[in-house]
Amino acid sequence: MPFSSEEMLERRARAQKLMEREKIDALIVTGDFSASMNYYYLSGHSPRDYQSNFSRPHLMVLTQDGRAALLVYNVNKDNALEASWVKDVRTYGPPFRHGALKDLLVDMKLERATVGMELGADQRLWFPVLEFLALRDALPQARFVDASSVLWQLRMIKSPAEVDLIRKAGMINYRALRRTFSELSAGCTEKDVWRLVCKYLVEEGAYRPPHTQIQVVSQAKARAKGHRSRMLGPSDDVLKRGDILFVDSGAIYDGYWGEFNRIAVVGEPTERQEECHRKIRTVVKRSILEAFKPGNSYRRVIEHMVGIYKELGLGEEQFGKYIRAPFFHLAHGVGLNGSEPPFVRMDDETVLEPGMVVNVEAYLLDDGVTYGSEEDICITSSGCDVLTPWDQGLFIIV
Repeated sequence: MPFSSEEMLERRARAQKLMEREKIDALIVTGDFSASMNYYYLSGHSPRDYQSNFSRPHLMVLTQDGRAALLVYNVNKDNALEASWVKDVRTYGPPFRHGALKDLLVDMKLERATVGMELGADQRLWFPVLEFLALRDALPQARFVDASSVLWQLRMIKSPAEVDLIRKAGMINYRALRRTFSELSAGCTEKDVWRLVCKYLVEEGAYRPPHTQIQVVSQAKARAKGHRSRMLGPSDDVLKRGDILFVDSGAIYDGYWGEFNRIAVVGEPTERQEECHRKIRTVVKRSILEAFKPGNSYRRVIEHMVGIYKELGLGEEQFGKYIRAPFFHLAHGVGLNGSEPPFVRMDDETVLEPGMVVNVEAYLLDDGVTYGSEEDICITSSGCDVLTPWDQGLFIIV
């Protein structure tokens, strides 16, 4: 278990306070073999290590007075008892039906309760929606409400142990990218890049599927497919000398993500390539050091970043997406998801708080090439802690 019993009980206590404030009597969080972020966060049990199987849900019920129970696929009972602080573990036989959850809620005297569930922003239920509707019909005196604000308030503020896992995941990603760029050469394809990143992520310690968070974009693909190449998968297009290669990847360590991009060039870079990358690294680094401080509003951070773009002689065509609707974020949260709240955007007056972990990313488009830089950071009481090795410049593929 990556977390102590004390930390898990602290999470329970924080959840109880938020439930009291939001007038929620109980929380239900869910997960299956493919993903189980909230369930894992509150229970400590990760079902089947995130296999790509979108069935066999696992559920946790936590009441405002601190009682807790798990409802798990029957073969996972022993694992749940070993991994979780929760010792009331019930089971069901597949497929999942709402009746088992209804019986648990009745047994916990919650048939007339206000029950918060994963119904809102950036949340989802990890069991069939028809079973949720049947549960609601079976308990007509209960009130089922959205608990997304409670769950994100819990998860946005990371503990030191969570930050340490994110730092470790980031280092796995960094080492994998460095090894990949050192092995490439002119004549390689994007698929060669993708395979190497996968290989080295695993060798460096990412033991969950790494290929779900690898984006490979090269000038070779752009020549063949134009601007839309950015959102396509790795191709058979061949890298030539002078080509820019953009790789955005990430790794999971004990459930927590570290993710960021790095850029390489095949052969010696031109002055223009170096200058473009230097400018975007400056935007990211100065934004981190000068604006990402506790108490600064998201809007203030964006305004500061836009000022840096202008100081570097970059026009609104480069930063307009940050200041015009629909607003693009300068930073997004990192944790049990590779991208999660908070989203640092111009239209939000929320303030940064110690314990928030965010990925700061900015981009510059020049002559059809996108230059980017990213770092994972944690907001501290006095500023921020950079969790990734600083982007030092273009990697050279010889």
